[in-house]
Amino acid sequence: MKEYVRVKLISRGSKPDGESGFKKQFETDDAVWGGCSFTFDPLDQNYDWLVVIDDLPHCIPNRTERLQCPKENTILVTTEPSTIAYYGEAFARQFHYLITNHDSKALPHPNAKRSQTGNVWFYGKRYDEIARMIYPVKTKKISTVCSIKQQGHTMHKLRYEFTQKMQEAILELERFGRGFKWIENKADALDDYEFHVAVENHMEAHVWTEKLADAFLGWCIPIYCGCPNVYDYFPEESLISIDIHDMEGSIAKIKEIIAKEGEYERRFEALKEARRRVLEEYNLVAMVAQIVQNSQTAQFAPNQKIYSRRMMRVKHLPDLFHYMGFRAKNFTKNF
Repeated sequence: MKEYVRVKLISRGSKPDGESGFKKQFETDDAVWGGCSFTFDPLDQNYDWLVVIDDLPHCIPNRTERLQCPKENTILVTTEPSTIAYYGEAFARQFHYLITNHDSKALPHPNAKRSQTGNVWFYGKRYDEIARMIYPVKTKKISTVCSIKQQGHTMHKLRYEFTQKMQEAILELERFGRGFKWIENKADALDDYEFHVAVENHMEAHVWTEKLADAFLGWCIPIYCGCPNVYDYFPEESLISIDIHDMEGSIAKIKEIIAKEGEYERRFEALKEARRRVLEEYNLVAMVAQIVQNSQTAQFAPNQKIYSRRMMRVKHLPDLFHYMGFRAKNFTKNF
């Protein structure tokens, strides 16, 4: 029997039942990718690597992880951009590796991979089911998902205002989200449509999320506002960029695109490649497996611990003061 490297992958919201949205992102039901076998149980003490997304869960006693692996076999993944979450340098430096979309000024770290962060998909289908969808049947033109959220410190408010105008101007548009047409799975807002308008909560290099990934998984051409270096990740023809700060110009561009005969078919091969990258390369479990595969063997040292963000702020007062300023700044932006 093949012996796998055992990886414990947990997040702030992890529960003792070990359920995780990432379980849908494996090719098979056994949660294996490459030479790694993943567990999502935050209380599991049998692991060779530890991956923490954003923060330790509350169900871990004292929110302190007593490491069962070498400190060199630890990875922190930050999924929130720098305007939404403050992680703190002391918290991040507990981990040997960092996967982050923050720049080096916002979150310094000696061993950081500054890239997209492999956010969990909201699409709703399992990897094997997604992979079998080779020839999509598209019966409708364009959709978007936009809730009634209107926070001022993110792009929620601007996105809401843009979507309101777009809905009035583009009759073909179908709008989904909280407060509008409810869906159980994101796939219901994607699978039937050729194009999908996706607007991120934040515009910064490397910050693209499931809003873009889900559109590709559903075989949609994204009409996209967000990550300024998105074409470093995907073929140029696989998506269409807009800037919703220019609302009228963006709406005119969308109208022009959806009116073009054969535009979806013309972009299909680029869409196919973008979709493959989401499944195989930008999938967090694949990213973690690659780090594990390329790492050097390390020796286990007992009594090593990882502490929560809150505990590390208390232990490291400069981070606490920065955090307080960060919270105050975001609070004032909502008025």
